[in-house]
Amino acid sequence: MDERQLETIETAADWADRYDELGEAERRELAQWLSERPENARAFARIRQVLSDAALLEAVDTAPFRDARMVDSLAELPRSRPLPRTRFPRLDDARPTRLGRRQALAAGLAALVAAPLGGYLLTRRQPASAPDPLHFASDVGQRRHVVLPDGSNMLLDAASSVRVHFTSERRGIELDRGAARFDVRHDAARPFEVRTPGAAMTALGTSFSVDRLLDAAELRVFSGRVAMAAHGQQPLVVPARQWALFDGRAIDEGSFDPAAHADWQNDWLDAESMRLGFAIERLGRYSADPIRLQEPSLASRTFSGRFRLDQPEQSLALIGALFGLRPSKRADGIYLVMA
Repeated sequence: MDERQLETIETAADWADRYDELGEAERRELAQWLSERPENARAFARIRQVLSDAALLEAVDTAPFRDARMVDSLAELPRSRPLPRTRFPRLDDARPTRLGRRQALAAGLAALVAAPLGGYLLTRRQPASAPDPLHFASDVGQRRHVVLPDGSNMLLDAASSVRVHFTSERRGIELDRGAARFDVRHDAARPFEVRTPGAAMTALGTSFSVDRLLDAAELRVFSGRVAMAAHGQQPLVVPARQWALFDGRAIDEGSFDPAAHADWQNDWLDAESMRLGFAIERLGRYSADPIRLQEPSLASRTFSGRFRLDQPEQSLALIGALFGLRPSKRADGIYLVMA
């Protein structure tokens, strides 16, 4: 392994180890680094995979790798001290005689990335299954931006969560609750797919959002195209400036103007013949108190208009007034009841 490859692995190990602690500026810096060379993104994804498996991490941390520069330092490393939270020095920096533990760990990861199926690891326990997915979630009332391991960008709506399954063959996202927008980095060899119960959306080089609702999934395409496969329905390709909603029985389609109606991404609930039940779900992501309909049969009623997401109680009152309903605050949440 040459100096540049080792530097790439060390840098990737540092980013991977600190990933959950990165601020917005550092995440942008990481995205830039991932986009500079394909090798950067591959090293980062592989190290994240290794770090998710405790047995692999132990093997990397203790294996007698052949790099002569590492052998002496590895032999004297303390085994109980936590990894220091400092950035790796670059290879052209002045280095201390002894390598820090994270640097030694990076050297081990470098050997693993270079020969993931050979040598020492074949004598140790190999992972029985794919690595655990990465989990990302946002709080009520707060959106969250995430740079994914491949350099793609994800914006989570409030009170949303996903599981990320990235391998060398595919990029999979499971939307467990809420909504998310994806600006996908092109990788023809690894399809990018987002799943909700009953539907799967595969990016064809694009920017799009997916909203998981009660027994439904909504797709909005901002640029490019997205293939949508829904249970019991003919697959379809949704182009830019179009939306598709699958409610478990059929797919509805329509158009929208992304510049004027970015929906939750700019703090607005843009309703065009929207079902009341869906509006309640979306407003609920921004309310500290759960929002419910007293009469569930009203959930299929529709309405249109623009309402502030960051003022959920005020918007709920305005929407309720369209149906002769009013908010009523109770111990277990806010209910829309007959006025």
